[in-house]
Amino acid sequence: MGKQVAVIADVQAIPGTTPYSGAANGSWTAMPVEYTSYSKLTIGGKAVIYEAECRFLFSGANSSGAPVVGQEVVTLTAQTTKLQGSLSNVLVTGDSAKGQYGNQLQVNATNKLKTA
Repeated sequence: MGKQVAVIADVQAIPGTTPYSGAANGSWTAMPVEYTSYSKLTIGGKAVIYEAECRFLFSGANSSGAPVVGQEVVTLTAQTTKLQGSLSNVLVTGDSAKGQYGNQLQVNATNKLKTA
């Protein structure tokens, strides 16, 4: 049974909980997810994607109370799937990527197109 293929907006950015290097406390914030898609493969008018990337920003403090800021970029790239022709690399439900601080991108697609 195939997996559902992802389109723009099917990737969720989940901020991590591990403080940035040198920080004793703080929090991560996810910026908007950026997508790379196929121009001619769409589902319901939305482009099918094969890569997603998100920049996460950290704001916190070290043990002395001095500010600590940082960032991490998490990229999720599709693996080869059975679809059709050269459009075989698409993100599907269940795909995910996690950075060293726990920041994560996760696919949860709900459309009707599925892999072979």
